[in-house]
Amino acid sequence: MRSWLRIGIVATGVSALLVGPLLPAPAGAQVAERYRVMVTNLMPLNDANDDFGKDLAKELRDLINQFPTHQPVEEKEIRDAADRFDLDMEDLDCVRSLQLAGQINARVVFCGTYTEDKDADTFSLQGVQFAAPGGPAFMIEDKTWHKDDHDTAAIEISAEFETYVGQLRAAQFCGDFYQSKDWEGAERNCTSALEMNPDNAQVRFVYANVLFQTDRLEESYEETVQVIEADPLHEGALQLAGYVAANLERNDEAREHYSAYLALNPGDARVRMQIAYDLAQAGDVEGAMLLTEEGLAIAPDDVELALRHAAFATRAAQDIASAAEPGGALSAEAAALYRKAIGSYEIVYGVQGDEMEVSHVLTMIAGYMELGQLQDAIDMAARALETHGDDASLWSRYADVLKRAERVDEAIAALNEVETRDPDFANVKARQGSWLLDLGQEDEALSFLQEAVEKGEQTADAMAVLLLANAHSKGVVPKNWGHALRVIGLAKSFENEVDDGTRGQLDFWHGFSLFSQALEQETPQTLETAQLTLPKFQQSARLFALPRVGSYAEANSIGLQQFRDATQQYIEIQEAIIQRGR
Repeated sequence: MRSWLRIGIVATGVSALLVGPLLPAPAGAQVAERYRVMVTNLMPLNDANDDFGKDLAKELRDLINQFPTHQPVEEKEIRDAADRFDLDMEDLDCVRSLQLAGQINARVVFCGTYTEDKDADTFSLQGVQFAAPGGPAFMIEDKTWHKDDHDTAAIEISAEFETYVGQLRAAQFCGDFYQSKDWEGAERNCTSALEMNPDNAQVRFVYANVLFQTDRLEESYEETVQVIEADPLHEGALQLAGYVAANLERNDEAREHYSAYLALNPGDARVRMQIAYDLAQAGDVEGAMLLTEEGLAIAPDDVELALRHAAFATRAAQDIASAAEPGGALSAEAAALYRKAIGSYEIVYGVQGDEMEVSHVLTMIAGYMELGQLQDAIDMAARALETHGDDASLWSRYADVLKRAERVDEAIAALNEVETRDPDFANVKARQGSWLLDLGQEDEALSFLQEAVEKGEQTADAMAVLLLANAHSKGVVPKNWGHALRVIGLAKSFENEVDDGTRGQLDFWHGFSLFSQALEQETPQTLETAQLTLPKFQQSARLFALPRVGSYAEANSIGLQQFRDATQQYIEIQEAIIQRGR
């Protein structure tokens, strides 16, 4: 359930996600361990006097230097760094300042602008902020100051910086506890960080992941949606929202989030396949197929993507078919999915040829069979035998298709090819025998069924019962007693190898068929019919008297005594007729 994290938080690292550690870990850190803050001179706008910005920055550097965890970058170092990039100190707006900070190993930047009201001798600060490269900005509320109050402004901004540092500390602890999988600690620190700064989307994202890891999916989804609302391009949040929505069975929302993420990375097939896999695992197989389908529109020759698309389309078709009424026709929707799957498999087969895994070839043939396109299935199997002809499983599938097309002789020959390539392949002889039974070739089937027992493919009990089933369906049910007795006789060729339960079953239906046949034949009640049927009634009576037949009848709620009584009655009748006739 957590596989998506390989491309989410874990891949980037929580510390990086939260803009890196902005606070030194050990207590009592030395000055050299303090993090560097680049305090730029606020930029004057509209010809405002630049002294106010310079004085405020100088005072703020002095105040930050008193922090145990942070220290200011010297003004000269900032100027020298700006010079190397052909910039003046006055050119350092917030964008350039953040870019420059990375060059001098500054973790935090102070920047902003101001305007001057010369008549009122005041300066109005605008867009003033503390920011970490790659992270959210901590905004200082716009405020107007008298020209002589630069030191008071610096003190107030320094207090805001202390708040910012507290937020960073809580955010870092949030990430640290998450990284160590201490979900309780992570939740405590993440919620604390969000109380300090509800707009920190990165902390909220980590918190959403904590909720996800503790199986509170509804809450996790709500938090993740807030992250996306604040940052529509947040890739991790889009992935998480998609996965959680899928697990909540909100498939439309899941697809929307995943599509938004993939719009940012349209050509990344690896990520697309991972997302599709996660979506399928969450139960939206068709959504997974659509994602891979979009990828194929971008990269139609991507073999791995085509394989994934084919697999998802096949699964989606199977899901629809399995939900339909048993025995019903394949729906148009399922048929369309099978055709999509076959199309993608054909792409792979065209590229890989004999290197394509035979399991994919078998799935392709099965797709044609599900569509009822038996000739296409036969043609595909025959084509595949040219590239994968040594594979016994492919010959087996070829035999199945031929059997379905009622080309049984060819199907049996194909099974011989299976045995040639793999003598231990399961149920070759049993299938051949079963197929001959379906054709009404019971005598020919017997030798194959006997071989199936000799090879250990099936038990003698299973083969005897298979023959008995044929005798029942084609003999007992339609009252074709001659067929029933003949095939039961074949089944009894296994008599010495089967258990008492199977022998009891064979003997009961043997007796029943004999009794029923004799009952029909004795109706004229002549000397000839009595002489014909008396041995049959007598044999039936012997069979019905067997203890194993009694056990079978009792287990299957058959009133055996009525058959015993009736048999005895008809024996007496036939004996009387014969006696009278003599």
